[in-house]
Amino acid sequence: MPEPTEPYSLADTWLLNNRVNLMLLDRLTPQQLAYTASPRARNIAGQIAHLHNVRGMWLEVRSPSLAKSLPKLEKGPPKESIRAALEASGKLMGEWIAESEKTGKMKAAKRGVAVFFGYALAHEAHHRGQILLHLKYAGMPVDRDFSYAIWDWQKI
Repeated sequence: MPEPTEPYSLADTWLLNNRVNLMLLDRLTPQQLAYTASPRARNIAGQIAHLHNVRGMWLEVRSPSLAKSLPKLEKGPPKESIRAALEASGKLMGEWIAESEKTGKMKAAKRGVAVFFGYALAHEAHHRGQILLHLKYAGMPVDRDFSYAIWDWQKI
């Protein structure tokens, strides 16, 4: 992907956020992906799949036919399926955000593009934090260098 010129748009920033998600997914072992904090909770793979599924829910608001092109991830999806789904939904969300930035309007976002963007980014960061914390408490943390690297958005 070509490096955007400064200043970054909301859409560029969304795609950067998606790269962070993919970096995390790529780093996780099968054991980490299978871990669940409690019997009634999603495992780590399910938490990441949830990000994609929520994106699909929002993309359905934009275009039901477009959203149907995205598979819904069920329980226990393989890592490769999660990665492909995040790439696809991340790209479509980026396109929607870019389009909305240009028009100044976003369907079903009464408070506008910036507020929706903030919500979407906060939702994904919340789940990344949950994942990292669950793995830490389970004694399976990601390595320290990586946990710092995902915060260095100047290099991602």
